[in-house]
Amino acid sequence: MKIRIRFSENAEPVPFQYPYQLCGLFHHWLGNNDLHGKISLYSLGWLKGKTDVKNGALHFPRGAVWDIGIYNSGISEQMIRGLLLKDFVFHGMQIKKVDRLKPPAFHEGSHRFLAGSPVLLRKVEQDGSRTHVIYDDPASSTILNRLIHKKASEADFGPGEELSLRFDSTYRNPKTKLVDIKGIKNRASVCPVIAEGPPEALEFLWTVGAGELTGVGFGSLDHTATMR
Repeated sequence: MKIRIRFSENAEPVPFQYPYQLCGLFHHWLGNNDLHGKISLYSLGWLKGKTDVKNGALHFPRGAVWDIGIYNSGISEQMIRGLLLKDFVFHGMQIKKVDRLKPPAFHEGSHRFLAGSPVLLRKVEQDGSRTHVIYDDPASSTILNRLIHKKASEADFGPGEELSLRFDSTYRNPKTKLVDIKGIKNRASVCPVIAEGPPEALEFLWTVGAGELTGVGFGSLDHTATMR
């Protein structure tokens, strides 16, 4: 399931590091849970909407929307209850509307997903350190596939292991973003992802996202089209 929350204009400046604050808001609404330390079968996008930069901070003059994908229906219902019942503070924004998004009409073939938030990939080096892997690295497809198959296994969702992912090498404007999470800077890719697999597996991907740390604001996916 994917949920779209529409916020009003912010009354206070929004810092550039806000994506991790959204993670705190998500867990505030969810309440007591055992999701920490587990593979994230959910994805948190970034705020979308007209954005201005003023005095070193962000402003959303027409409000913003936030997409959250949650595979487990019990967790999604728990979050919605918290969203409706609990007070919250997020830079003066108020909730205007909450919608359950209808899944795209997935069918066999290649599907193109835009990065609703940067896609984070890392590989472990021989000395145990981790290196960021971006869209043009030959290892990126292998890591994308390993991670989504690991999520499918965690969810006990067999069709998900049939997914095949890669970054869109034809995209004309790929780039990276250096995202600060609690003082740790992560280099992630802003580039569409091409996916192939059965329809139910594509919906799984659309929900849980691609790459690492989807639960703290990386790898949320927006479906754009079927590719012929």
